[in-house]
Amino acid sequence: MHLTRRHALGSLASLGLIGHFGPARAAKPYEPPGAVIDAAKKEGQMTLFSSTFAEVQQDVIRDFNKRFPFVKVNFVRASGGQLITRVKSEAAAGKLEADVVDHSDRGQTAEIAHLFADYTPPNAADYMPAALVHPKLWPTTTPAWSLAWNPELVKNPPKSWMDLTKPEYAGQIGQVIGPSGGTTWSRIMFERQVLGEDYWTKQAATKPKLFPSGGPLSDAVVRGEIGIAPLIYNIVFPKKKDGAPIDAVYPSEGIVIVPYGAGIAKSARYPNAARLWMDWVLSDEGQLQSIRDQGNMTSLKNPPMAPDMFDAAKHKIWTPDFGQFVSLHDKWLEDWNKTYGYRQ
Repeated sequence: MHLTRRHALGSLASLGLIGHFGPARAAKPYEPPGAVIDAAKKEGQMTLFSSTFAEVQQDVIRDFNKRFPFVKVNFVRASGGQLITRVKSEAAAGKLEADVVDHSDRGQTAEIAHLFADYTPPNAADYMPAALVHPKLWPTTTPAWSLAWNPELVKNPPKSWMDLTKPEYAGQIGQVIGPSGGTTWSRIMFERQVLGEDYWTKQAATKPKLFPSGGPLSDAVVRGEIGIAPLIYNIVFPKKKDGAPIDAVYPSEGIVIVPYGAGIAKSARYPNAARLWMDWVLSDEGQLQSIRDQGNMTSLKNPPMAPDMFDAAKHKIWTPDFGQFVSLHDKWLEDWNKTYGYRQ
């Protein structure tokens, strides 16, 4: 695909732009059927495999247990590639421990869809079709990319993706490596498709410091080792709320959202507890928690509340065309690695 920046900015819809959220609406109460509650109580536990940041997922588990204290959630966290490798290895040996797998790379999860049970949440019709990649997989979490900075160091912060190519920011920028997982792949796919094929070259000219994931990069911003960084907002949000020296803005050209792909394992030992978990996380109640307490977006068509920093009058949200998300992956990541001088 060859696109100039002007061309690309005029072609957002064909490249996967969802557009604006619909108007916020009153949240629907989540009241699971008694039979589901009784069955989950008998099981008493479930195991969750997730690539979500540990502190974020622990918050979700805490709020879930406020409603359903009788289900112990055994949480296993791993980075995207490691998680998929573990799931494949355990499944091949007939020993998959996970009852629910929650992954940031919808493409990798869709490739192993045969390992998941049939599942549809009660509010399935409320979700954006563009966020769905397989009937068994659902966007429990929808983080979004922001531009973050340390306000003690940066007095003229970036407001757009193109600002990250400015020579004045040379040596101040950090980036998560492209091959880190589906979240970062979504961002760099947006950069090339929407900002132009020369964007990586211009941005790499500022000599950004590369990090393996958003956790250490966000910590480096707070410590002042890095001044500016593209970061998933849900890792900025709690630090900012706690008073750490970090701030963020959504870029003017478009907000890259990254719907997860989560599902219930076909081999789940605790399928009813797993269903209760999935139903709650995908409900308005669960999505409210994700938006309000974690700084996430949502894949609901009409969110039960406006996400933090989001202005419906000016912000547009973007998620990649899923076919291209899969087909462009290997070649474009190879190009990214060369442009940024990264060796795996």
